[in-house]
Amino acid sequence: MPDSRGDATPHRMTVDHPWFSRWYVRTEQAVERAVGDARRAQNAAALGRTLIVGAGTGLDVPALGPGATDVVLLEPDATMREILAQRYPALRLVGEPAEAMRLEPGSMDTVISSLVLCSVSDLRQVLDEILRVLRPGGQYLFMEHVANPRWLASAVQRAVDPLWHRMGGGCHLTRDVALALAESALQPDWLEPVHRGGLLPVIRGRATSPGG
Repeated sequence: MPDSRGDATPHRMTVDHPWFSRWYVRTEQAVERAVGDARRAQNAAALGRTLIVGAGTGLDVPALGPGATDVVLLEPDATMREILAQRYPALRLVGEPAEAMRLEPGSMDTVISSLVLCSVSDLRQVLDEILRVLRPGGQYLFMEHVANPRWLASAVQRAVDPLWHRMGGGCHLTRDVALALAESALQPDWLEPVHRGGLLPVIRGRATSPGG
């Protein structure tokens, strides 16, 4: 689907991490044991035309509630796209990075991200893109791991982040998602912790596009 920026191919970012992607497939059930309940609670609220940003291996899809329709999977990693195509052949799959989505403005009622914003190249640009593709009053449902607010845990995160980033498919431990949301034009409705401690504290919440 062309977008309002014309037919030119958007800037492609280096997003393929084949080693990490193959490893993730083997560990996805461990991820679900940790955050599966929060994922199901989040995705049950999806309504209407729904975009999953960074769809990965597709763990968000079976957690969607019955109100989600016309589901689109956005996944820039080629290895992950192969898995998604095999698991969900009936769903629309697009391969652009989240910083440059070729989707029509206002075309989505719901956007979902789960453990994705840690690895995008430009967090604020991604939030701007989410805002762009949401209709006025549309909802953004997120579950993301974030920087630990405690001093000692934060220091450990900063110390191991360079190695973690290289080994973890571009993931950063120190992203302040809550602050980025507060500084964006999206309007946070609520935010709550899922896991508080360690290297990977997780939050989830809901924000809406203004104007609805």
